[in-house]
Amino acid sequence: MVSYSTVCILLLLFVINVDNRTLSQRYRLRELWNIITDKFKDTATKKFHIDFRHFDKEEMLLFPDIGYQSLNNDSIWKIMMHGWRYERNRRRDWFGFSASLWVERIAKQLLDEKDILYLNGSINRDRLKPFFVEDESNEKIHIKFDEKIFSFLTDSQGQFNEEIEISNDEIQKLKQQQGGSSFITYEAIGDNKDKTTGIIQLIEPRKGISVISDVDDTIKISEVLDKVRLLANTFIYPFKPVPGMAELYQKWRINNNNCTFHYLSGMPDQLYILTHEFIYENKFPDGTFHMRHFGWAATSIFGFLHSQSTFIHKIAYLRYFLSNTMRDYVLVGDSGEKDPEIYGTVAKEYPERVRAIFIRAIKGEAFEDQRFFDAFEGVPREKWQVFNDPQQLPIDLSRSPKATTVRDTSGVVHRLVLDSELIFFNGQKYSSIQRMLYNWCWLSLPYALLYIIAIFIGQTWMIRKK
Repeated sequence: MVSYSTVCILLLLFVINVDNRTLSQRYRLRELWNIITDKFKDTATKKFHIDFRHFDKEEMLLFPDIGYQSLNNDSIWKIMMHGWRYERNRRRDWFGFSASLWVERIAKQLLDEKDILYLNGSINRDRLKPFFVEDESNEKIHIKFDEKIFSFLTDSQGQFNEEIEISNDEIQKLKQQQGGSSFITYEAIGDNKDKTTGIIQLIEPRKGISVISDVDDTIKISEVLDKVRLLANTFIYPFKPVPGMAELYQKWRINNNNCTFHYLSGMPDQLYILTHEFIYENKFPDGTFHMRHFGWAATSIFGFLHSQSTFIHKIAYLRYFLSNTMRDYVLVGDSGEKDPEIYGTVAKEYPERVRAIFIRAIKGEAFEDQRFFDAFEGVPREKWQVFNDPQQLPIDLSRSPKATTVRDTSGVVHRLVLDSELIFFNGQKYSSIQRMLYNWCWLSLPYALLYIIAIFIGQTWMIRKK
């Protein structure tokens, strides 16, 4: 029996090893193919004096990000840039079309009759297309600010998230050239020479109020607690605003000096274009967007949104904003995810900088629910408020919060590093271990089941033989 188990284990390890080597071989072949095609294009360009890279189908998406003056030197601006390089192809387009049909069938099976009538047999397939493109990894991207050029390489998911420094004189020159707005533009150029325009919001003056707002179920109805409704509201139904939130945000913008807005969401950045259109069409204030990239290691949109990675993503960005600027912050979220716990953690770390926290109750909770007191333990009661109607919130955000006895960590400067699906602070990595364990479990699980079945069959056979 021991020898039989040993043989099964060795066989299992052999199969897993072959499978892993096959996966790595596919990755190496793809990288090798990219190198060969790049060399071919370079050679053909030199020989025939035709830039063959112009025929690439690659596209680029640039997310609006922030620029701020250095804490130690106000003559230097630090500019954050986040972009995604990808390529559409027929195989992926066909796959996306098939996937949309699959989602439609599943939705029809799970929604009730009223929802099916509202669905009326249709799905917005354009929302699925960004999920079925090919990420362009290890590609050089050139960023052009007026006459200055910076170069970066995309990561394994076609993303770049970089910080550059530009002098205040150059920033003021750019502002003057572009009409004096606090929103300035830059150009990003890929290897096919196509130009894409990006937007940077300058956080100026240095002191003022910045509103950091969640999106789903805070300003947009998503119903993140219900898998089916989340699917329908994300891929089927038109995006719907939470009544009164756009009007409230506009009042905040008008009635509070130097008020800026930043939309921090755990949803996939593949939905950025649709989310930006939603913000514009429903007259929410312009601002920057900070979302996460959806990779196929995630089991589902629901799991992606409710993962620990979303918690880390939001905390990292909040710490980055608070530790690198001099502004006071108003944090707006909802009770559907971990916003109370996230905001409570940050408010205790930066008691002098977080002016107010507003949480929209979406589960019918009482405003005095124990969960909120636990999340905001150590935060002054007058600094946080739970609401279900935007009219319950104040318009004047200028009142300074009372200090607490909690240690102020504003002296700690955090930096952002984009690595695959997660954004980390202080360079500490979380995703590599999580992703390794996840992949190992999913690769090993089928073989472990086969091993158990083989042991069971072997034992049964030996018992019968005896």
